[in-house]
Amino acid sequence: MTPILQARNVTYGRTGGRTDRQGFSFTRSARPPILKNISLDLKAGQTLGIVGASGSGKSTLCRILSGLIAPDEGQVLYQGQDFATASEAVRKKIRPAIQMIFQDPAGALDPRQTIGDIVGEALGPVPDRDARIRTALQDVGLSADITHRYPRTFSGGQKQRIAIARALMTRPCVIIADEAVSALDVSTQAIVLNLLLDLQKRQGLSYVFVSHDLAVIRHLSHHIAVLDQGRIVESGPASDILDTPVQPATKALLENTY
Repeated sequence: MTPILQARNVTYGRTGGRTDRQGFSFTRSARPPILKNISLDLKAGQTLGIVGASGSGKSTLCRILSGLIAPDEGQVLYQGQDFATASEAVRKKIRPAIQMIFQDPAGALDPRQTIGDIVGEALGPVPDRDARIRTALQDVGLSADITHRYPRTFSGGQKQRIAIARALMTRPCVIIADEAVSALDVSTQAIVLNLLLDLQKRQGLSYVFVSHDLAVIRHLSHHIAVLDQGRIVESGPASDILDTPVQPATKALLENTY
């Protein structure tokens, strides 16, 4: 099966000045890179689980895979095309195909916007905008009649469903979920995870699912990569990693999970 998304020898966090995508300059302190020589493959229609303790570099890796920031070294390939260092015109074409879901649904939704404006923001003034918004909301199990309401009137699980609906609006092939259920209670986590599985089956989505919780990763993932201090220390089929872990970092995560 051909990988739809790949990282090749990605390193991020070297010392010295740097400019981000928005043109702001900043300088990193003299310390080891946040990510070092990361290589991984996401196969079409499957889920790659990325696990690691707090501070291991998971969120930074998400932002690099989604194109929000560029690596200092290495490549990020979507369907074989390197977009990490590509021109803005190339990134603009690829960007709708890779969407991201963040950890805190409340923080990810603008409280000043209605649900319709939030979900449809990425579309712009297309002719079928309203119909697509309603369809996306229904796809995540919400009523199409909530478009006039504001985020404050919804629970945490409902807010994350709204965030998922927003991610679906550009008809992506890849969704990167950064700790997407960690802010939810256990019962709501299960509902959202089952929703993601259903969407993957119906729409052929590919997921990069990032978590510190191996119980959550077990529920979703076909393959797993274990991140420790900015490096992938163990990777392979989910059953191999979870049932016969080799590295101390993986064993420690399992001990903390079960």
